[in-house]
Amino acid sequence: MVTNTDKYGKYFIERILFMKNSTGPKALTNYIINSTENKLNKSLITLLLQAFLAGLYIAIGAVGSLKVSASLAVPGLGDFFGAVVFPLGIIAVIVMQAELYTSNCMIMTAVYARKSKLTQIIRVLCLIFFANLLGGIFASFLTPASGIFNEAGIDLIINKALYKVSMPVGQLLANAIFCNIIVCTGVCLAYNSKDEITKIITMWLAITVFVISGTEHVVANMYYLFVAKFYGAALSATDIAYNLLVSGVGNFIGGGIIVAGINFLIAYKNKQE
Repeated sequence: MVTNTDKYGKYFIERILFMKNSTGPKALTNYIINSTENKLNKSLITLLLQAFLAGLYIAIGAVGSLKVSASLAVPGLGDFFGAVVFPLGIIAVIVMQAELYTSNCMIMTAVYARKSKLTQIIRVLCLIFFANLLGGIFASFLTPASGIFNEAGIDLIINKALYKVSMPVGQLLANAIFCNIIVCTGVCLAYNSKDEITKIITMWLAITVFVISGTEHVVANMYYLFVAKFYGAALSATDIAYNLLVSGVGNFIGGGIIVAGINFLIAYKNKQE
């Protein structure tokens, strides 16, 4: 006779085995390798359109975050609630399967596994970066024309942008590395989640932490810097290029080398031994 205790015991054993085989560094690494092959097989127009949308989605999250932050005068409270709103953009990227540069840095895993050539991966990342930039610039152009920000919001945007371009190169690089460690950790948790609700919750928490930390996300900066420029901020093309180049390299190191590289080493350590 099978008792309820036996049924529950069998259920929990099955769940433990399922979690062991379908989550963790090895499952994550295999998932990224498979998804990389899919990206490499996409048509150029599909890849560019999905990346353009990702730039727009991040801008949407940034707009919400800035509106909330500018509307609350209590120190720290605006930053917190703004951080809670921002994750909508990256959640849209995950759910709608758009192509975002920062999370895509982890496709370096395919190079470590010798499944793809470095030149192929760099080409894809450059295309995604370019289309993310176009999406961010498009949203930046629409923002002043739409009149959605008041004086307080515009001041916040300009001050934020001026701070970003004035950071010393070492600080900016370290900041961007840390940013994509946080972001890609959240993406890893989402990839390991088996239902949409869990994906959304884990991403929401991780991205809220990233925004509160104030670290440098290159795609978000595409929107912040260009919208500030369109509002009349004293930003030169060199200022914008400086921030995007350094933060882009830092994000690549954080996601493509540290997070992806360490997870790959953990996943295949026993196999290689």
